[in-house]
Amino acid sequence: MTQPLQPESTVYLLERDGEVLARMPLREMEMFAFHCNFEPTPTFEPYRALFDEDAAATDRLAEDDSPELMQQAEAVLDRILALNLLIRREGGGVHRQALIGIEGNHASFRPLNIQEEPQ
Repeated sequence: MTQPLQPESTVYLLERDGEVLARMPLREMEMFAFHCNFEPTPTFEPYRALFDEDAAATDRLAEDDSPELMQQAEAVLDRILALNLLIRREGGGVHRQALIGIEGNHASFRPLNIQEEPQ
């Protein structure tokens, strides 16, 4: 079940090593998934190709779930997780571990530890 939210009511920041890579105003949320607009800062540029590769792998897996493609997608995911990205809610909690997908001007993330951010 998806819950629409007031525009800009909740904003998340994508960070790495204390640098803000993007601003992510929340558009809607599901049980454990957050769907946001994606507003990158110039510091995101070195990571764009990796997230583009992840989005392409996800699209390919939707049509072909072969073991080879699954291994490729997992390798890209491992590279993203190795970045140790942090998702911080403006004025609030933090997600230190999350699966995040970025495609164009949209981002979605699923916290790996839902208890991490105080509600």
